[in-house]
Amino acid sequence: MSEQRERLSEAGGRASRQDAGPEAPRGYNPGADVIEVVRHPARNPAAGAYRTFGETLRGLKTTFARIAEGTTTIQYPEEKTPVYPRFRGRHKLHRFEDTGLEKCVGCSLCAAACPADCIRVVAAENTPENRVSAGERYAAVYEINLSRCIFCGYCEVACPFDAITMGHDYEMSDYTRSDLIFTKEMLLAEPIERTPLRAEGE
Repeated sequence: MSEQRERLSEAGGRASRQDAGPEAPRGYNPGADVIEVVRHPARNPAAGAYRTFGETLRGLKTTFARIAEGTTTIQYPEEKTPVYPRFRGRHKLHRFEDTGLEKCVGCSLCAAACPADCIRVVAAENTPENRVSAGERYAAVYEINLSRCIFCGYCEVACPFDAITMGHDYEMSDYTRSDLIFTKEMLLAEPIERTPLRAEGE
């Protein structure tokens, strides 16, 4: 027990002498059981001030470059800022143009891929008397809670039949959360084209 205490005290003395830095004796070898502490060189105040001044000028460069462009005022909602063609906005469910059947087969892959868990799909079986989709099943209930949606586009990427896509409509605000739950009928309806698209080169 005494030997163990001597070893611990010897190791602690080595570590304290190593942390002492310049005051440690020259040629001192602490051994393999001591971790060397690497200290950074002392900061130079002049270099720090130069770096801070340089970063400030770089930020002001962006500000001054925008001054020459002037201000642009858009009279919203009469005028709307065009969005890019790959903009992800309001969701839309699609039908086949020739048969009118729904493309969604109720596979729930979109709900599984949704990171916000805002899609609810309840599938039902197609019958010869009531055929809704081209597959064996169809989505009897399809709801998207837009108050939770982060508009990531994973739902349209996961869909194997291109049944759901994201359009360009971003004017979807409402006063109550319940009105932000889009049902299947709302998603199948044609959205009002209210948002202009950016032309090539804009």
